[in-house]
Amino acid sequence: MRPTVFPHESIGPASADAGDWPGDVPGIQSVEVGLDLFRRLADGETPCGLSDLARRAGMHRAKAYRYLVSLARAGWVVQDARTGRYDIGPAVRDLALSWLSRQDPLRLAGAEARALAQMLGETCFVAVPGQGGVTAVRVCQPGRGGVSVGVAEGALFDLESSATGRVFAAWQDPPSRRLAAAARRDIRSRGVAVVEGEHVPGINAISVPVFDAQGQLLLALTVVGHAGSLRADPDGPAAEALRAAARRISAAIGG
Repeated sequence: MRPTVFPHESIGPASADAGDWPGDVPGIQSVEVGLDLFRRLADGETPCGLSDLARRAGMHRAKAYRYLVSLARAGWVVQDARTGRYDIGPAVRDLALSWLSRQDPLRLAGAEARALAQMLGETCFVAVPGQGGVTAVRVCQPGRGGVSVGVAEGALFDLESSATGRVFAAWQDPPSRRLAAAARRDIRSRGVAVVEGEHVPGINAISVPVFDAQGQLLLALTVVGHAGSLRADPDGPAAEALRAAARRISAAIGG
Protein backbone atom coordinates (compact mmCIF):
# COMPACT_ATOMS: atom_id res chain seq x y z
CA MET A 1 0.00 0.00 0.00
CA ARG A 2 1.45 3.36 -0.99
CA PRO A 3 1.67 6.09 1.65
CA THR A 4 -0.78 8.96 1.37
CA VAL A 5 0.78 12.40 1.06
CA PHE A 6 -1.49 15.21 2.20
CA PRO A 7 -1.23 18.73 0.76
CA HIS A 8 0.13 20.21 3.98
CA GLU A 9 2.91 17.66 4.31
CA SER A 10 6.45 18.56 3.28
CA ILE A 11 9.12 16.09 2.13
CA GLY A 12 12.03 18.46 2.62
CA PRO A 13 13.07 22.03 3.34
CA ALA A 14 10.75 24.65 1.93
CA SER A 15 13.61 26.07 -0.10
CA ALA A 16 14.66 22.74 -1.60
CA ASP A 17 13.77 22.22 -5.23
CA ALA A 18 12.49 18.76 -6.19
CA GLY A 19 14.98 18.71 -9.04
CA ASP A 20 17.88 19.05 -6.60
CA TRP A 21 17.13 15.85 -4.70
CA PRO A 22 19.10 13.79 -3.80
CA GLY A 23 22.47 14.87 -5.14
CA ASP A 24 22.47 18.56 -4.20
CA VAL A 25 20.64 18.46 -0.85
CA PRO A 26 22.81 17.92 2.26
CA GLY A 27 22.06 14.62 3.97
CA ILE A 28 23.06 12.97 7.24
CA GLN A 29 26.64 11.83 6.89
CA SER A 30 26.48 9.19 9.61
CA VAL A 31 23.56 7.50 7.85
CA GLU A 32 25.47 7.44 4.58
CA VAL A 33 28.56 6.03 6.29
CA GLY A 34 26.52 3.32 7.99
CA LEU A 35 24.81 2.37 4.74
CA ASP A 36 28.16 2.19 2.97
CA LEU A 37 29.45 -0.16 5.66
CA PHE A 38 26.32 -2.30 5.32
CA ARG A 39 26.66 -2.38 1.53
CA ARG A 40 30.23 -3.66 1.82
CA LEU A 41 29.02 -6.42 4.12
CA ALA A 42 26.15 -7.30 1.78
CA ASP A 43 28.44 -7.32 -1.27
CA GLY A 44 30.59 -10.03 0.27
CA GLU A 45 29.80 -13.64 -0.59
CA THR A 46 30.38 -14.91 2.97
CA PRO A 47 30.08 -13.59 6.55
CA CYS A 48 32.82 -11.14 7.46
CA GLY A 49 34.91 -10.44 10.54
CA LEU A 50 35.01 -6.99 12.13
CA SER A 51 38.61 -6.18 11.21
CA ASP A 52 38.18 -7.24 7.59
CA LEU A 53 34.94 -5.27 7.21
CA ALA A 54 36.47 -2.16 8.79
CA ARG A 55 39.40 -2.42 6.39
CA ARG A 56 37.04 -2.68 3.40
CA ALA A 57 35.19 0.42 4.55
CA GLY A 58 38.38 2.34 5.33
CA MET A 59 37.39 3.12 8.92
CA HIS A 60 38.69 2.41 12.42
CA ARG A 61 37.68 -0.94 13.90
CA ALA A 62 35.97 0.66 16.90
CA LYS A 63 33.93 2.98 14.68
CA ALA A 64 32.83 0.10 12.45
CA TYR A 65 31.80 -1.87 15.55
CA ARG A 66 29.50 0.93 16.75
CA TYR A 67 27.77 1.05 13.38
CA LEU A 68 27.37 -2.73 13.40
CA VAL A 69 25.79 -2.60 16.86
CA SER A 70 23.15 -0.16 15.60
CA LEU A 71 22.55 -2.18 12.46
CA ALA A 72 22.19 -5.36 14.49
CA ARG A 73 19.63 -3.74 16.82
CA ALA A 74 17.51 -2.92 13.77
CA GLY A 75 17.84 -6.43 12.35
CA TRP A 76 19.96 -5.48 9.35
CA VAL A 77 23.01 -7.34 10.64
CA VAL A 78 23.48 -10.53 12.66
CA GLN A 79 26.59 -11.88 14.38
CA ASP A 80 27.47 -15.55 14.62
CA ALA A 81 27.98 -16.27 18.32
CA ARG A 82 30.55 -18.99 17.57
CA THR A 83 32.75 -17.29 14.95
CA GLY A 84 32.03 -13.64 15.75
CA ARG A 85 31.54 -12.96 12.03
CA TYR A 86 28.84 -10.63 10.73
CA ASP A 87 26.26 -11.25 8.03
CA ILE A 88 23.13 -9.58 6.67
CA GLY A 89 20.10 -9.96 8.93
CA PRO A 90 16.40 -10.83 8.57
CA ALA A 91 15.39 -7.20 7.97
CA VAL A 92 16.91 -7.54 4.48
CA ARG A 93 14.56 -10.42 3.69
CA ASP A 94 11.57 -8.45 4.95
CA LEU A 95 12.61 -5.45 2.86
CA ALA A 96 13.03 -7.61 -0.25
CA LEU A 97 9.58 -9.15 0.21
CA SER A 98 8.06 -5.71 0.75
CA TRP A 99 9.75 -4.40 -2.40
CA LEU A 100 8.59 -7.39 -4.45
CA SER A 101 5.01 -6.95 -3.24
CA ARG A 102 5.06 -3.42 -4.67
CA GLN A 103 6.08 -4.54 -8.14
CA ASP A 104 3.09 -4.67 -10.47
CA PRO A 105 3.91 -7.04 -13.36
CA LEU A 106 1.25 -5.55 -15.64
CA ARG A 107 2.48 -2.02 -15.02
CA LEU A 108 6.07 -3.08 -15.72
CA ALA A 109 5.06 -5.06 -18.82
CA GLY A 110 2.90 -2.19 -20.08
CA ALA A 111 5.84 0.20 -19.79
CA GLU A 112 8.07 -2.21 -21.72
CA ALA A 113 5.37 -2.66 -24.38
CA ARG A 114 5.10 1.10 -24.85
CA ALA A 115 8.86 1.43 -25.20
CA LEU A 116 9.02 -1.47 -27.67
CA ALA A 117 6.18 -0.07 -29.79
CA GLN A 118 8.07 3.19 -30.15
CA MET A 119 11.45 1.59 -30.71
CA LEU A 120 10.30 -1.03 -33.23
CA GLY A 121 7.58 1.06 -34.86
CA GLU A 122 5.14 -1.84 -34.48
CA THR A 123 2.13 -2.71 -32.32
CA CYS A 124 3.11 -4.37 -29.05
CA PHE A 125 0.85 -5.88 -26.42
CA VAL A 126 0.74 -7.78 -23.14
CA ALA A 127 -1.38 -10.94 -22.83
CA VAL A 128 -2.38 -13.04 -19.82
CA PRO A 129 -4.42 -16.21 -19.34
CA GLY A 130 -8.06 -15.22 -18.76
CA GLN A 131 -11.34 -16.96 -18.14
CA GLY A 132 -12.08 -17.03 -21.86
CA GLY A 133 -8.53 -17.89 -22.89
CA VAL A 134 -5.30 -16.01 -23.62
CA THR A 135 -6.29 -12.33 -23.57
CA ALA A 136 -4.63 -9.05 -24.57
CA VAL A 137 -4.76 -6.69 -21.58
CA ARG A 138 -2.40 -3.88 -22.61
CA VAL A 139 -2.06 -2.76 -26.23
CA CYS A 140 0.46 -0.12 -27.30
CA GLN A 141 0.56 1.39 -30.77
CA PRO A 142 3.66 2.94 -32.35
CA GLY A 143 3.98 6.66 -32.72
CA ARG A 144 3.99 8.70 -35.87
CA GLY A 145 5.79 6.89 -38.66
CA GLY A 146 5.09 3.44 -37.21
CA VAL A 147 2.80 0.76 -38.60
CA SER A 148 -0.22 0.00 -36.41
CA VAL A 149 -2.16 -3.26 -36.33
CA GLY A 150 -5.69 -3.30 -34.93
CA VAL A 151 -5.39 -5.34 -31.77
CA ALA A 152 -8.01 -4.50 -29.14
CA GLU A 153 -7.68 -4.97 -25.41
CA GLY A 154 -9.74 -8.04 -24.59
CA ALA A 155 -8.84 -9.81 -27.87
CA LEU A 156 -8.45 -13.58 -27.51
CA PHE A 157 -5.65 -15.67 -29.04
CA ASP A 158 -5.85 -19.37 -29.84
CA LEU A 159 -3.12 -21.78 -28.81
CA GLU A 160 -2.39 -23.07 -32.30
CA SER A 161 -2.14 -20.28 -34.86
CA SER A 162 -1.13 -17.24 -32.75
CA ALA A 163 2.38 -16.57 -31.45
CA THR A 164 0.93 -15.41 -28.14
CA GLY A 165 -1.17 -18.53 -27.71
CA ARG A 166 1.76 -20.76 -28.64
CA VAL A 167 3.82 -19.25 -25.81
CA PHE A 168 1.17 -20.28 -23.28
CA ALA A 169 0.72 -23.69 -24.93
CA ALA A 170 4.48 -24.31 -24.86
CA TRP A 171 4.67 -23.84 -21.09
CA GLN A 172 1.32 -25.45 -20.26
CA ASP A 173 1.54 -28.24 -17.70
CA PRO A 174 0.53 -30.90 -18.58
CA PRO A 175 1.57 -30.17 -22.18
CA SER A 176 -1.18 -28.93 -24.45
CA ARG A 177 -2.22 -31.36 -27.17
CA ARG A 178 -3.03 -28.39 -29.41
CA LEU A 179 0.68 -27.71 -29.96
CA ALA A 180 2.93 -30.28 -31.64
CA ALA A 181 5.66 -31.66 -29.39
CA ALA A 182 8.39 -30.50 -31.80
CA ALA A 183 6.98 -26.96 -31.86
CA ARG A 184 6.76 -26.96 -28.07
CA ARG A 185 10.39 -28.00 -27.74
CA ASP A 186 11.50 -25.38 -30.27
CA ILE A 187 9.63 -22.53 -28.52
CA ARG A 188 10.92 -23.50 -25.09
CA SER A 189 14.47 -23.85 -26.41
CA ARG A 190 14.48 -20.50 -28.22
CA GLY A 191 12.36 -18.67 -25.65
CA VAL A 192 10.23 -17.19 -28.42
CA ALA A 193 7.27 -18.10 -30.63
CA VAL A 194 6.78 -16.68 -34.13
CA VAL A 195 4.00 -16.89 -36.72
CA GLU A 196 4.17 -15.79 -40.33
CA GLY A 197 0.63 -15.08 -41.43
CA GLU A 198 -0.89 -18.18 -39.82
CA HIS A 199 -3.18 -16.27 -37.44
CA VAL A 200 -4.06 -13.39 -39.79
CA PRO A 201 -2.87 -13.47 -43.43
CA GLY A 202 -0.16 -10.91 -44.08
CA ILE A 203 0.43 -10.28 -40.37
CA ASN A 204 3.50 -11.60 -38.55
CA ALA A 205 3.92 -11.87 -34.79
CA ILE A 206 6.69 -12.61 -32.30
CA SER A 207 5.93 -13.43 -28.66
CA VAL A 208 8.06 -14.16 -25.60
CA PRO A 209 7.22 -15.47 -22.11
CA VAL A 210 7.66 -13.58 -18.84
CA PHE A 211 8.16 -15.66 -15.71
CA ASP A 212 7.46 -14.89 -12.06
CA ALA A 213 9.73 -15.41 -9.06
CA GLN A 214 8.80 -19.12 -8.94
CA GLY A 215 9.63 -19.65 -12.60
CA GLN A 216 5.97 -19.91 -13.63
CA LEU A 217 4.71 -18.34 -16.84
CA LEU A 218 3.03 -15.07 -15.89
CA LEU A 219 2.33 -13.25 -19.15
CA ALA A 220 3.43 -12.90 -22.75
CA LEU A 221 4.90 -9.88 -24.48
CA THR A 222 4.10 -9.78 -28.20
CA VAL A 223 4.96 -7.58 -31.16
CA VAL A 224 2.76 -7.79 -34.25
CA GLY A 225 3.12 -6.13 -37.63
CA HIS A 226 2.59 -6.36 -41.36
CA ALA A 227 4.84 -8.83 -43.15
CA GLY A 228 6.49 -5.99 -45.03
CA SER A 229 7.74 -4.32 -41.86
CA LEU A 230 8.09 -7.13 -39.30
CA ARG A 231 10.10 -10.23 -40.14
CA ALA A 232 9.03 -13.46 -38.43
CA ASP A 233 12.60 -14.15 -37.35
CA PRO A 234 13.14 -15.79 -33.94
CA ASP A 235 16.72 -14.50 -33.89
CA GLY A 236 16.12 -11.06 -35.42
CA PRO A 237 16.35 -7.68 -33.71
CA ALA A 238 12.65 -7.57 -32.77
CA ALA A 239 12.88 -10.96 -31.07
CA GLU A 240 16.04 -9.95 -29.23
CA ALA A 241 14.40 -6.72 -28.05
CA LEU A 242 11.42 -8.72 -26.76
CA ARG A 243 13.67 -11.18 -24.93
CA ALA A 244 15.59 -8.35 -23.28
CA ALA A 245 12.33 -6.70 -22.17
CA ALA A 246 11.03 -9.98 -20.76
CA ARG A 247 14.24 -10.47 -18.80
CA ARG A 248 13.91 -6.98 -17.30
CA ILE A 249 10.32 -7.60 -16.21
CA SER A 250 11.20 -10.99 -14.69
CA ALA A 251 14.19 -9.52 -12.87
CA ALA A 252 12.06 -6.68 -11.49
CA ILE A 253 9.57 -9.11 -9.95
CA GLY A 254 12.22 -11.47 -8.62
CA GLY A 255 12.30 -13.94 -11.49
